[in-house]
Amino acid sequence: MNVKETFMEFGSFKIRDGSQTRFWYDTWLEDKPLKDKFSTLFNIVRRQQDSVAKVLESNPLNISFHRNLVGANQHAWLRIVASIQELNLDEQRDVFVWGLHASGSFTVKSMYAALINNGVRVSQDIWHIKVPMRLKIFMWYLKKGVVLTKVNLVTRNWNGDKTCCFCHLPETIQHLFFDCAYAKFLWRAVHLLRGFSPSLGMSDLFARWSKVANKRINSLLLTAASSICWAIWLTRNEVVFDKCRPKSFLQVLFRGTHWLRQWAILQRHEDQQSQLLQMAQHVETSALRFFSSNGWLSSRYIGLI
Repeated sequence: MNVKETFMEFGSFKIRDGSQTRFWYDTWLEDKPLKDKFSTLFNIVRRQQDSVAKVLESNPLNISFHRNLVGANQHAWLRIVASIQELNLDEQRDVFVWGLHASGSFTVKSMYAALINNGVRVSQDIWHIKVPMRLKIFMWYLKKGVVLTKVNLVTRNWNGDKTCCFCHLPETIQHLFFDCAYAKFLWRAVHLLRGFSPSLGMSDLFARWSKVANKRINSLLLTAASSICWAIWLTRNEVVFDKCRPKSFLQVLFRGTHWLRQWAILQRHEDQQSQLLQMAQHVETSALRFFSSNGWLSSRYIGLI
């Protein structure tokens, strides 16, 4: 999943110092990124992630290609050079201009309308919960089944190890977020401590688990589910990319309640804020009491062994 690239599609950069804008990847010179406008050039450039400032720091431009430019490639490069001859950098930060609103500022409503008009079906439930935008997109990707777990990467011709970093079974979305020991612990802990039956999978999460009460309560349940999924994903990424040792079950659980506390302040109504805070506190205190009472038998009682 690349939330940033999805977001960037709907805006462009106004260049000031050039340090925040990627020369090839971001939209700043024409109506689309240079990597899309001049794909043959992009495929042979040496440093694809360089910023505008990095490229413009010298004359001739600080850029090189894997082979000499001839014919159409040379013509395309000269066209780019001619387009930036009058560009002068200053000391202010680049400005991202949101292209879907007259003010140039981002609004959730404008992005939602753009996704709908492009044929993307976005769950109203996901879109209306009060969590950060990247979490809404993350949950939307989860529902669509396109979050880049290892098995999903293999379908894109990735050649790495596709096993789960926690238990060494194939890392699918279903496994990582529902069937792995870490996921089972979180869902069953919520079941024991709050009385909600464990979610069986992504379709069950959206069709049943978060549809047990009125609209306001269901929104809070989906927010809680988002905190569980986000805690699992962050913990998994630390193990995979940062080579950290897997956290304990309680650490992952408390990571989820941490996000609940952070998102409580985003809720529109005070009663919803207090409900999320009370939920987080109840889960934490009950979990500590449960594990201190049962010790090494806790995993057996919770259904993991």
